[in-house]
Amino acid sequence: MKELSVPCRMNVTGRWSDAHIHDVSDKGMLVSSIEPPAIGTYVDIRRGTLVIIGRVVWSGGRRFGVRTQDPVSLAALLSEPVLDSRPASTDRRSLKREQAARRHSEQADRNRHRASLFQFICLTIIGLGIACFSASYCYRALAVPLGSVSNVLGAAT
Repeated sequence: MKELSVPCRMNVTGRWSDAHIHDVSDKGMLVSSIEPPAIGTYVDIRRGTLVIIGRVVWSGGRRFGVRTQDPVSLAALLSEPVLDSRPASTDRRSLKREQAARRHSEQADRNRHRASLFQFICLTIIGLGIACFSASYCYRALAVPLGSVSNVLGAAT
């Protein structure tokens, strides 16, 4: 009897690798891979357009058992054609959502720039106010004594 070996692709925490499915039950599979995932890890196994999500429940050598969230059909698995190329985009976000995120980021940048400009203007006005107040205070503080000196010198001539 020939052992079942169905090639597939496996995604573990964002990393894709090759794997082989050796046995299928109603809610689980026996899979082998060069780098088997750790027990408790969630895996995404794909063959053609068929997507199987499951969690690793045991591991031994290069083989490991996956408990799937949905029943797996052996007939569907065997009849599924292998894709010659990968889909064009793995990003499932819509263009509208991407544009909204970009607009949000650009708006945040503009708001930061406006806040920085407002802060600069406020600090400049406060600095000018303090300088004017200091000049006025110094003028008043020096006007009386210098006026007296000027009067004394003016009377002496």
